[in-house]
Amino acid sequence: MQLDRTHVAIRPRKLSEIGDLALILLRRYPQAWMIGLLLGAAPWVVLNLLLLGWMPVSDAIDGLVDEVTVIQRVRYTWLMAALVFLQAPLAGVLTTYFLGQAVFEHRPPWREVVRATGQVAWRCLWVLGVLRGPLLAMLLVLPSWGEGFSWAREGILLGVLVCGAWGIRAFLPFLPEILLLERCPLRAKQGTPVTAARRSRLLHGPLAAELFVRCLLSSMIYLFLTAAVFYSLLFVRAIATGQWSWALRIGEWDIPDVQLVVMPLAMWTVVALSIFVRFLGYLDARIRLEGWEVELAIRAEASRQRGEWAEPDTGPTVEQRTPAAVSPATAATTETRGRATSPEVLR
Repeated sequence: MQLDRTHVAIRPRKLSEIGDLALILLRRYPQAWMIGLLLGAAPWVVLNLLLLGWMPVSDAIDGLVDEVTVIQRVRYTWLMAALVFLQAPLAGVLTTYFLGQAVFEHRPPWREVVRATGQVAWRCLWVLGVLRGPLLAMLLVLPSWGEGFSWAREGILLGVLVCGAWGIRAFLPFLPEILLLERCPLRAKQGTPVTAARRSRLLHGPLAAELFVRCLLSSMIYLFLTAAVFYSLLFVRAIATGQWSWALRIGEWDIPDVQLVVMPLAMWTVVALSIFVRFLGYLDARIRLEGWEVELAIRAEASRQRGEWAEPDTGPTVEQRTPAAVSPATAATTETRGRATSPEVLR
């Protein structure tokens, strides 16, 4: 890993520039979201299907479209959107780690990505899975299986949980990167330079107002993008099958593919983009606060002087490839300025 040879130019960026660069990276690293998000989101997709799939299936079996059916569709959409929103950071851990390594001209094999992510799996599961609400939300939805809508559980409690999670992400969005890339522990230990909580305060505190505004704007954009992707997929489905209804009729059977397949696919597609945007926002925050381009340039030259880069990448360990080996004090991964010797530097 050569710290001054990366695929992304290092400079502060506005939110519009981050969004533009995220789309470029989606095209540049398709495996990061096709494979990474597929592996990370697959368990949640199956669990969501088990928790909520009975709603469209029961409607398809009844074969009626009335007010009750419309209400059930709205209920299903709300519950699916809430679960996907809460599960997104945890589902994107493999993609996040892959991007952290790929920026430094090193695309690790997926076996290495899974192994490195597994080293902090319990840490991520506790923070992103328990404290940030997805597992609790699933427990709230579980008692409603086969039952009618519950205002207390599915309306008020789940709504409060989603709003609370959104507020936490608005002010503390980069905790997945801190846990995965910087490898900061949750509890202080002897010789530990910084814990995840302290690192989070140092990184998020000075940019709190700007992070909140960016999260607000991004959330509105994601809503429009989800609707756009959903209706685009719906149009393609209709053209391919010749059916415009919400259930695909095959013989005597009605298959509710719109709710079971198209709707979750649209949501997870936008989740993939949000992971790239968040990662680039994390890099931008480090650039603004820490002047990391100078640090990386110094460390790169020091490594050359010690002869560590006399040969191309000889396969360092996972710990050496993580940003903790790059910057012991802050231990992260970031974008850095492309040099004349660095090919294909993104703007």
